[in-house]
Amino acid sequence: MGQHHIDADLTTRQDLDRRIEQYRRLILSSLDGLSERQASATPAPGRPSVLGVVRHTAYVEGVWFGEAITGRPRAELDLPVATANSWKTRKTDSIASIADHCHQIHQHSRSNLAGLDLADVVSGRSPRTILSLYTHVLDELAWNTGQLDILRSLAETTDR
Repeated sequence: MGQHHIDADLTTRQDLDRRIEQYRRLILSSLDGLSERQASATPAPGRPSVLGVVRHTAYVEGVWFGEAITGRPRAELDLPVATANSWKTRKTDSIASIADHCHQIHQHSRSNLAGLDLADVVSGRSPRTILSLYTHVLDELAWNTGQLDILRSLAETTDR
C-alpha cells in the first residue's frame, strides 16, 4: 500500500486551497505537448475539445469564486453569460490564450477569497457559504479533470 502523508497542521481552508491548486495544475497540464489542432479537436460534433473543457474550468471558477462572491455580472468578468457557451472555443482561442485566461481567473479567485472564512455567507448570486462555493468548485474541477483525461487521450490520436 502506498504511503500517505497527512499534515495534521493543515487547516481545512489550507487543504481546500491546496486541492484547488492541484486541480488547476492538472487541468492546465492537460494542454502540455498538444498541438493547437489536437487541443481544439472535438471527438464528435457538438462535444467539447480539450481546450473547451479547460476554458470551461475558468468559467466555473469565474462564476463561483467571482460572480457568487462579488455579485458582478459574468459579462463584466469576461465570462460567457450562458453556461452552454463556456465549453465553446472561439476562433481566436489558442493554448496560450486559454492558459493566460485561466491564470487571470485563478488570480481573481485567490483575491476574491482572501480574507473570507469558510463560514462567511456571500450573496452575489444567492446566499451561500464560502465552504459551499469551495465544495461546488472542487466537484466541478474533479469532474472536468476526468473528462480531460479521456479527451486528451482521444486528442493525442489526432494528427498534430
